[in-house]
Amino acid sequence: MSAIQNLIVQLQQGTIGQWYAAKSPTDRLIIKILSGLIAATIVYVAVWKPLSDYNQEQQARHVTELALSEWIILNQESLRQSAKQPTSGNSAPALIPSITSAANQNRLKLERLQPESDGGVSIALQDQQFNQVVKWLTLLESNQGLNVERLSIDRADKSSRVNGQVKLTN
Repeated sequence: MSAIQNLIVQLQQGTIGQWYAAKSPTDRLIIKILSGLIAATIVYVAVWKPLSDYNQEQQARHVTELALSEWIILNQESLRQSAKQPTSGNSAPALIPSITSAANQNRLKLERLQPESDGGVSIALQDQQFNQVVKWLTLLESNQGLNVERLSIDRADKSSRVNGQVKLTN
């Protein structure tokens, strides 16, 4: 006897098999149809749908990669020329050390420094002494030659403390 036949015999002799055998032929037909629908639903949800979704994602990725490949081929010469030319645009990484050292001199804690595409740096300040912020900005403008392009300062909860956003450029 094979393992499948052994399993069928055990199901027929078990409580489920006895329950099924006690049903009328019409009820058995309905149970078979419902069991088939449930099995088909499980196969669809567990196997077919994930495979279909994965296939669609991969096809979309293929189209995107193909378009990128064609763009690179069409612009290959201009990409080579731009790679040979020296870059003079983004000086934000060079600004960050001078900004942080000036902040350390004025005992300021900078929450976030974010280089921007135009070469500037955006800085977030939280709960800092107003006078220290003014001294820090003055130091950056006079000694480092940086310009304050955008400044937004709000009063914090404590007296003489501020929160702010600053954008500095070269």
